[in-house]
Amino acid sequence: MDTTAELSANAQQYYNLSRHWASDIEFFKIETVLIRHLLDNYFVRLLNPIHFENLRQTRAKLFELGKVENELRKQLSNHLKQLELVAKNIIPENTRNLADAQGGIESLVSKLAKDFREIKKELFALVERTMTETKLIAEN
Repeated sequence: MDTTAELSANAQQYYNLSRHWASDIEFFKIETVLIRHLLDNYFVRLLNPIHFENLRQTRAKLFELGKVENELRKQLSNHLKQLELVAKNIIPENTRNLADAQGGIESLVSKLAKDFREIKKELFALVERTMTETKLIAEN
Protein backbone atom coordinates (compact mmCIF):
# COMPACT_ATOMS: atom_id res chain seq x y z
CA MET A 1 0.00 0.00 0.00
CA ASP A 2 1.57 3.28 -1.10
CA THR A 3 -0.87 5.48 0.79
CA THR A 4 0.26 4.58 4.30
CA ALA A 5 1.77 8.05 4.64
CA GLU A 6 -1.82 9.33 4.89
CA LEU A 7 -2.47 7.25 8.01
CA SER A 8 -2.13 8.57 11.54
CA ALA A 9 0.89 7.33 13.47
CA ASN A 10 -1.22 4.73 15.30
CA ALA A 11 -2.91 3.50 12.13
CA GLN A 12 0.48 3.33 10.40
CA GLN A 13 1.80 1.24 13.28
CA TYR A 14 -1.29 -1.00 13.10
CA TYR A 15 -0.77 -1.45 9.38
CA ASN A 16 2.91 -2.34 9.70
CA LEU A 17 2.30 -4.78 12.53
CA SER A 18 -0.63 -6.35 10.68
CA ARG A 19 1.52 -6.90 7.58
CA HIS A 20 4.12 -8.57 9.81
CA TRP A 21 1.43 -10.83 11.28
CA ALA A 22 0.18 -11.69 7.80
CA SER A 23 3.70 -12.80 6.93
CA ASP A 24 3.90 -14.86 10.14
CA ILE A 25 0.59 -16.53 9.36
CA GLU A 26 1.74 -17.37 5.85
CA PHE A 27 4.82 -19.02 7.35
CA PHE A 28 2.60 -20.84 9.85
CA LYS A 29 0.55 -22.20 6.95
CA ILE A 30 3.68 -23.43 5.13
CA GLU A 31 5.05 -24.98 8.29
CA THR A 32 1.74 -26.69 9.06
CA VAL A 33 1.65 -28.24 5.59
CA LEU A 34 5.20 -29.51 6.10
CA ILE A 35 4.29 -31.03 9.46
CA ARG A 36 1.23 -32.72 7.97
CA HIS A 37 3.37 -34.19 5.18
CA LEU A 38 5.89 -35.46 7.70
CA LEU A 39 3.12 -37.05 9.73
CA ASP A 40 1.66 -38.64 6.63
CA ASN A 41 5.06 -40.00 5.57
CA TYR A 42 5.92 -41.35 9.01
CA PHE A 43 2.38 -42.24 10.04
CA VAL A 44 2.96 -45.95 9.50
CA ARG A 45 5.89 -45.93 11.92
CA LEU A 46 3.79 -44.14 14.49
CA LEU A 47 0.93 -46.61 14.29
CA ASN A 48 2.42 -48.51 17.19
CA PRO A 49 -0.53 -48.78 19.61
CA ILE A 50 1.62 -47.18 22.29
CA HIS A 51 1.80 -43.93 20.27
CA PHE A 52 -1.37 -44.04 18.21
CA GLU A 53 -3.58 -42.20 20.71
CA ASN A 54 -0.99 -39.45 21.26
CA LEU A 55 -0.64 -39.03 17.51
CA ARG A 56 -4.41 -38.91 17.03
CA GLN A 57 -4.81 -36.26 19.71
CA THR A 58 -1.96 -34.15 18.39
CA ARG A 59 -3.24 -34.37 14.81
CA ALA A 60 -6.66 -33.26 16.04
CA LYS A 61 -5.07 -30.28 17.79
CA LEU A 62 -3.20 -29.39 14.61
CA PHE A 63 -6.44 -29.59 12.64
CA GLU A 64 -8.23 -27.30 15.12
CA LEU A 65 -5.33 -24.89 15.02
CA GLY A 66 -5.73 -24.75 11.25
CA LYS A 67 -9.32 -23.58 11.76
CA VAL A 68 -8.11 -20.82 14.08
CA GLU A 69 -5.48 -19.83 11.52
CA ASN A 70 -8.12 -19.54 8.79
CA GLU A 71 -10.32 -17.35 10.96
CA LEU A 72 -7.35 -15.21 11.94
CA ARG A 73 -6.36 -14.85 8.30
CA LYS A 74 -9.87 -13.55 7.48
CA GLN A 75 -9.86 -11.09 10.38
CA LEU A 76 -6.41 -9.85 9.48
CA SER A 77 -7.36 -9.43 5.82
CA ASN A 78 -10.46 -7.42 6.78
CA HIS A 79 -8.42 -5.29 9.16
CA LEU A 80 -5.82 -4.52 6.49
CA LYS A 81 -8.60 -3.61 4.04
CA GLN A 82 -10.05 -1.20 6.60
CA LEU A 83 -6.66 0.42 7.10
CA GLU A 84 -6.20 0.75 3.34
CA LEU A 85 -9.62 2.37 3.00
CA VAL A 86 -8.69 4.83 5.74
CA ALA A 87 -5.40 5.59 4.01
CA LYS A 88 -7.25 6.28 0.75
CA ASN A 89 -9.68 8.58 2.60
CA ILE A 90 -12.59 6.35 1.54
CA ILE A 91 -13.68 5.88 5.14
CA PRO A 92 -12.87 8.01 8.18
CA GLU A 93 -10.34 6.77 10.69
CA ASN A 94 -12.09 5.41 13.76
CA THR A 95 -9.24 4.99 16.19
CA ARG A 96 -11.35 3.08 18.73
CA ASN A 97 -12.49 0.46 16.19
CA LEU A 98 -8.99 0.12 14.76
CA ALA A 99 -7.50 -0.30 18.23
CA ASP A 100 -10.14 -2.88 19.22
CA ALA A 101 -9.58 -4.88 16.03
CA GLN A 102 -5.82 -4.66 16.47
CA GLY A 103 -6.02 -5.84 20.07
CA GLY A 104 -8.24 -8.79 19.16
CA ILE A 105 -5.97 -9.85 16.33
CA GLU A 106 -2.87 -9.45 18.49
CA SER A 107 -4.41 -11.72 21.12
CA LEU A 108 -5.28 -14.36 18.52
CA VAL A 109 -1.81 -14.22 16.94
CA SER A 110 -0.18 -14.69 20.34
CA LYS A 111 -2.46 -17.60 21.22
CA LEU A 112 -1.94 -19.21 17.82
CA ALA A 113 1.85 -18.96 18.14
CA LYS A 114 1.82 -20.36 21.69
CA ASP A 115 -0.51 -23.24 20.81
CA PHE A 116 1.44 -24.06 17.66
CA ARG A 117 4.72 -24.21 19.59
CA GLU A 118 3.13 -26.61 22.08
CA ILE A 119 1.79 -28.85 19.32
CA LYS A 120 5.18 -28.92 17.61
CA LYS A 121 6.83 -29.89 20.91
CA GLU A 122 4.35 -32.76 21.29
CA LEU A 123 4.88 -33.93 17.73
CA PHE A 124 8.64 -33.70 17.87
CA ALA A 125 8.74 -35.59 21.17
CA LEU A 126 6.50 -38.29 19.71
CA VAL A 127 8.61 -38.61 16.57
CA GLU A 128 11.80 -38.64 18.64
CA ARG A 129 10.48 -41.43 20.89
CA THR A 130 9.42 -43.44 17.85
CA MET A 131 12.77 -42.96 16.13
CA THR A 132 14.61 -43.97 19.30
CA GLU A 133 12.46 -47.07 19.68
CA THR A 134 12.91 -47.95 16.01
CA LYS A 135 16.69 -47.57 16.41
CA LEU A 136 16.67 -49.74 19.53
CA ILE A 137 14.63 -52.41 17.78
CA ALA A 138 16.93 -52.34 14.75
CA GLU A 139 20.01 -52.71 16.97
CA ASN A 140 18.62 -55.82 18.70
